[in-house]
Amino acid sequence: MLLPIERIHLQEIIEIDQAAFPEPWSKKLWLKEIDRMDRSYYVAVEGGAVIGFGGGLLAGGDFHITTIAVRESNHGKGVATQIMVRLLEEAIAMGATDLTLEVRVGNLPAQSLYRKFGMAPAGVRRAYYQPDNEDALIMWANDIHEKLYGELLVSIKRGQIPKKIFTS
Repeated sequence: MLLPIERIHLQEIIEIDQAAFPEPWSKKLWLKEIDRMDRSYYVAVEGGAVIGFGGGLLAGGDFHITTIAVRESNHGKGVATQIMVRLLEEAIAMGATDLTLEVRVGNLPAQSLYRKFGMAPAGVRRAYYQPDNEDALIMWANDIHEKLYGELLVSIKRGQIPKKIFTS
């Protein structure tokens, strides 16, 4: 089940965040993020426990995925895909026309997930991630508000692998 993030979810989110990232967000930053109107954050809950989260922000017509993580014991179960679908539906409802994010160049599973959503590499941010100075791959999907992209989301929700992967 996907729910909008609330303060009661923060402890579990922080635990997942700490396990997933070398530089997890602080509780103070999480509180600031979830209270802003131009942000959209969701948790995946199973059996009353948070198993994943994701979110982003709207800047102009661009929706920027800021974070997404799934508890390691739930990797490979489609949780991140469900979160991405919900975020994109929300982004489109908020008026987004394009989608962007940064991902570690070495995080091939995440890149594969984002490609499924029509995202394509558009550049590199050198030494973006700390503390290890790993580069970030900048990825984009354009025209997410168009009918064709909506059809992609429907096929992903149905568990169908799109016949053609969209590229920007």
